[in-house]
Amino acid sequence: MSALDKVRVLDFSRYGPGRYCTMFLADFGAEVITIEMPRNNANLPAVFTDDLSSRYLALNRNKKSMAINLQAPEGKEVIYRLVSKVDVVVEGFRPGTMKKLGLDYNTLRKLNPPLIYCSLSGYGQDGPYSLRPGHDVNYLGFSGILDLTRDKKGNPVLIGTQIADLGGGASQAIMGILLALLVRERTGKGQYVDVSMFDGIIAWHWTTGTEYLINGELPKRFFGESPAYNIYKSKDNKYITLGIMEPWFWEKFCRTIEREDFIPYMEPSEKSAEIIAEVERIFTTRTRDEWMELLSEIDIPCGPVNTIEEALSDPQTLYRHMVLEVEHPRVGKLKLLGIPIKFSETPGEIRTLAPAYGEHTLDILGELGYTDDDLKQLRKAKVIE
Repeated sequence: MSALDKVRVLDFSRYGPGRYCTMFLADFGAEVITIEMPRNNANLPAVFTDDLSSRYLALNRNKKSMAINLQAPEGKEVIYRLVSKVDVVVEGFRPGTMKKLGLDYNTLRKLNPPLIYCSLSGYGQDGPYSLRPGHDVNYLGFSGILDLTRDKKGNPVLIGTQIADLGGGASQAIMGILLALLVRERTGKGQYVDVSMFDGIIAWHWTTGTEYLINGELPKRFFGESPAYNIYKSKDNKYITLGIMEPWFWEKFCRTIEREDFIPYMEPSEKSAEIIAEVERIFTTRTRDEWMELLSEIDIPCGPVNTIEEALSDPQTLYRHMVLEVEHPRVGKLKLLGIPIKFSETPGEIRTLAPAYGEHTLDILGELGYTDDDLKQLRKAKVIE
């Protein structure tokens, strides 16, 4: 048994946030049907249509693929038949797009009143920014996140992964859908779930934002001014993180490097630049691994700045099954990222690999009652290939 057995999801999303959301639901047992545009009708980049691309293989595991031309009236009719048999709809278009297609919440809930419909957008379904185009860095900029972390010259620093897309968007959509399913189980009622990457990342200001709103305290921008909470280069030109926030750890660290005179200066102060420079010099006397061994032995919060290769082969990563090897019928051995939430009774699993593009179109149309003659008409109308 899986946590989301018998939950059927119809996924119209194209980009990572929506696809990641539905991948998570599929990993825990939901039947996810991804609606693709037929290749001969779609003006989409190869990243969306190449079913052997890394993103396609990763984000479409455990899903079914159905290629339907949504702009054709006959294509809409297919969706209308299908939506009466699903529990959840997920879409990630700019607000108003689904209404133009005749596939918005108010239209579809008439066909399926208990439907849960989740729209995942950049800035939300309303408000002055709702129709703005955007991507991860834009949401981070608007939210104030980029302002808080700067290099030593005072410039905002790009973050090396999609914080707003996945943390502010996909994760919030997952929670919203699961909560709506719980409410429906209690009341029998479906509802509309409006999730935006902007809202989600604003909510991540749980310390700095709350302190400002309640106490009027503006957060200090982080320039790497704390000797105890910083990144240092080692002898072999690799980097190590020092994440000390507790005085006892700092005291232990200072005694270990034989600089007890630094103990009073854990927090940023007028001496920080001098202390950081000396700690940097000390770190260049050993390799990164030598420092990791020494500091780990005395229980100091520290860690390596791993490359992706190092991170994905790290013993903790492997022990926690965050890299899984599977056998793909066309690619052969394939490694995928694992499932981050561990359940004792209903764990997530990779049951099926990413389907071929449109692989399940005919099967699902058959379930909906389409005959061979109907399929001929759909091909003639360029609804399916």
